[in-house]
Amino acid sequence: MKDTERKAKAGMYRFVVILFGIALLLAGFYIVFWTPGATERPPLPNAINQSE
Repeated sequence: MKDTERKAKAGMYRFVVILFGIALLLAGFYIVFWTPGATERPPLPNAINQSE
């Protein structure tokens, strides 16, 4: 194997690992700080009561 092939392969591995790490950091940040599923506004008080 040529030296350039070895360098390219190592560079690709590094690129994938860095992207995976960034994705994990973003996912962790999202879960910790943006609390998925939480509502920001309370329900409207003038909602139609359909139980009557």
